[in-house]
Amino acid sequence: MKQSLVKIEEKSSKKALKKRPNIYLLIIVSLLLLFGSLMIFSAGYPHAKLHYGDGFYYIKRHFVFLIIGVSIMIFLSCVKITVVKKISPFFYGACALLLVAVLFTGFSEGVAKRWLGIPGTPLSFQPSELMKLGIILMLSWYIEKTKSSKRSVLKEIILPGVILFSACGLVLLEKHLSGTVILAMIGASVLFISGINLKRAGLIYGGTGIVGASVFLLTNSYAMKRIESFFNPNADILSDKWQTTQGLYAIGSGGLWGLGYFNSRQKYSYVSEPQNDFIFTIWCEEMGFVGAIFLVALFLVFIWQGYKIAFNANDTYSSLVAFGIVSQIGIQAFLNMLVVLDVVPNTGISLPFFSYGGSSLVILLAEIGILLSISRNRETRI
Repeated sequence: MKQSLVKIEEKSSKKALKKRPNIYLLIIVSLLLLFGSLMIFSAGYPHAKLHYGDGFYYIKRHFVFLIIGVSIMIFLSCVKITVVKKISPFFYGACALLLVAVLFTGFSEGVAKRWLGIPGTPLSFQPSELMKLGIILMLSWYIEKTKSSKRSVLKEIILPGVILFSACGLVLLEKHLSGTVILAMIGASVLFISGINLKRAGLIYGGTGIVGASVFLLTNSYAMKRIESFFNPNADILSDKWQTTQGLYAIGSGGLWGLGYFNSRQKYSYVSEPQNDFIFTIWCEEMGFVGAIFLVALFLVFIWQGYKIAFNANDTYSSLVAFGIVSQIGIQAFLNMLVVLDVVPNTGISLPFFSYGGSSLVILLAEIGILLSISRNRETRI
């Protein structure tokens, strides 16, 4: 009788184990998407009205990409991570080919040539955004494949360095400095958590990075000009530091509680394209210091939950992929905030889930889908 009761309890215990995604992460992402959508509408309304004659232009397009992105997220959250693992080298290779294609058939918006059009549609995307995921998947795949082999400078430092710097070099050729920096930081975070020899990696990667950055800055005057204006306290606020200065005015005018939703003044042709990289300044102006702290806390909780998924993953590949995705979003979010606060030089860094951008949003949600897949790939007791 006792034995049968034990068996029944064991069976019921097994039934109580079910695969489900991290619900807290899902809630946080949903909140970020909600607030991001509200801010794209508020911050982008005047610019859309002025340039397109329709104040709803940005939010309508945003919702189209949001629906596409959420659909991909749901799909990928149900796909086993082993499937993603198998296609990782091919995905990285495809991203590299797209980056090469940009150099020949891409078009620019400003100085940087970083966009590819989608044939038969009016849509375009940035392959550099795809490569952020590509470098995470490829490095994670490579590290997992070589973890049991004998360590050597070639396998531990040189080969993963070739993977990383090849991608960075292609993005740098597009004159996309901020994208290159973020890509390098993402790759460095994955290699760091894998247990790479920091002394050797620092010497080899650091030297390569310094040489590459120096050559780029010396051959691209616009990038050097931005850095010079950042360090120059007498820089002309009517030209070189216009956007940064107006962004700081927006943040300062928000005060403690903000001016209220939709009540920003700086979005009216003061902050350039406020729906993009400087959307955080409009958030601060409308929601105030309290709103800014709330948003920072939301990203911190996202990082905490994401790293929990990474450190509790079932295998090396899943752990590294999760760590890389969360690091990417965290790095990008806080770099964006530091840029608009004039702590680091002004470069084109978007705020994840907030800044307007179709391809960026879709890829971010695809990454969240992979993260949810990793979180549900473990049996969790109810």
